[in-house]
Amino acid sequence: MCIEEKRDWGLSRGLGLGLGFDRTHAMAGTGIHPYHQQWPPAAAAPPPPPPAAAAAPPHAGDEVRTIFITGLPEDVKERELQNLLRWLPGFEASQLNFKAEKPMGFALFSAPHQALAAKDILQDMLFDPDTKSVLHTEMAKKNLFVKRGELILPFNL
Repeated sequence: MCIEEKRDWGLSRGLGLGLGFDRTHAMAGTGIHPYHQQWPPAAAAPPPPPPAAAAAPPHAGDEVRTIFITGLPEDVKERELQNLLRWLPGFEASQLNFKAEKPMGFALFSAPHQALAAKDILQDMLFDPDTKSVLHTEMAKKNLFVKRGELILPFNL
């Protein structure tokens, strides 16, 4: 009897024959012993999703996701605006504009419905009780363009 036959004969009877094999170790890598297997083997993994280049960008279309904020005090800081907005769902970025006689703010959100909700939350909010600054909000005409290094982004202080 060759060594292969001895091993197979020994395994079928639960004998290790000192070769380092026994019934429990022979099945160690396969999980449950076939006798106790109750379910068919798991199906093959689904095919991978199509490449990202084929999918539409997450913010495709002309949907405006930016709100326009007025009523800010003259001494407002970008950090104050960002700290106000950062807790609103979907907030992505904000920017202050001091080009007009009064500062104006813009806030970009992940989705149009989040921008609408933020607009409603901020409308008529008392921003600064000392200067009696009350916020007024509306949807912007176009989305805020995020330039690297020029905007205060959430949690990148």
